[in-house]
Amino acid sequence: MNQHVTMPSEVQEYFNAINQYQTEAFIGLFAPGAAVKDNGKEIQGKDAIQAWAESEIFSNKARYTISEIMEAGGSTVVTAEMEGEFNRNRVPAPQQFRHEFKVLDGKIKSLLITQI
Repeated sequence: MNQHVTMPSEVQEYFNAINQYQTEAFIGLFAPGAAVKDNGKEIQGKDAIQAWAESEIFSNKARYTISEIMEAGGSTVVTAEMEGEFNRNRVPAPQQFRHEFKVLDGKIKSLLITQI
């Protein structure tokens, strides 16, 4: 694992789009057949990813603060703290998440998100 890496622009733009509530920019970062696995839930294709993002990220006004960037096995791995407007009785904040990105031809091909 290399802990001294520069974050690929697609990965930086992913977090920028979330933090700036830019849903169109967000979905434009994903390849047509992209897949997201969010804490065990599998989301396949841009339409499903858009619906997931609107429900799980943008409706809650999620914001991320990046704490670590690494490369591992051909992926860019980002650890980030998430805050947002969640039901505090159900979802304590802030939370730490690990995002493992695979980028191909300038688009996010796959994203694995796990809570730490």
